[in-house]
Amino acid sequence: MRKFWLLSLLVLACPVLGLAQPTSDYHKVEVYGGFSASQVESTITQASFNGLGGTQTFTNLCSTATGDMVGPNFQDFFCSRRNFNGFDASATYNITKYIGIKGNVTGHFRSQSYVDRFNPPGVTQTIDNQERLWHFLGGIQIKNNSTSKRAKPFAHALVGFARYTNRQSQDLDLFPFANFTIEDRETSFAMKLGGGIDVRAGKRFDVRVFEFDYNAVFAGNRNPASIAGPFTVNFSGKTAHNFTVGIGLVIH
Repeated sequence: MRKFWLLSLLVLACPVLGLAQPTSDYHKVEVYGGFSASQVESTITQASFNGLGGTQTFTNLCSTATGDMVGPNFQDFFCSRRNFNGFDASATYNITKYIGIKGNVTGHFRSQSYVDRFNPPGVTQTIDNQERLWHFLGGIQIKNNSTSKRAKPFAHALVGFARYTNRQSQDLDLFPFANFTIEDRETSFAMKLGGGIDVRAGKRFDVRVFEFDYNAVFAGNRNPASIAGPFTVNFSGKTAHNFTVGIGLVIH
């Protein structure tokens, strides 16, 4: 009889013990948020300005001749990588211990003024830019999501679209009639390839100590909206080969 009762207790305890055990040895869901810095290239390979008696087209934006006409400082807008700061946020559903479906949103921002002086005629040109670059991407993440793993290297491949806006204003102190304001808006196919390392900091938290991504934006030709001024502008687009780095916190 004693053996019967012991056996009965074991049978009754099995479901309870089963409920007490983890249902999975890996994290099913993770949410990430953090700081992101990006080096951004211009997506403009050629610019045409129409107005004031004709059309002026700059086919080699990075030449010395173009710098003499548009200003060597402003030329950096077209020819140099520029540092943007912003945020990176993502959510991942892990369909296995090693493979997850990931959605990603980033925003990077920069405001800058370029000042050039032309002699002669002694005119000072100031161009203000307010740039915003958003990404909405999705794809695959590969990582060992074991609940017992301390260091977790990961890699991901994401595709989607980028949304770029720039409000640009030019001020010429001696020729105010030539001042203009335009707004460049472009939605482009984009991709992000990269990875990083997460380190366990608690039962529900990991620290993303490093993330690095190659971020390509495939921009096309467009006609920025002319808000004010005597010009209309046409831009020929190109692919921007950008790079981002980031740190942050993972919750799972």
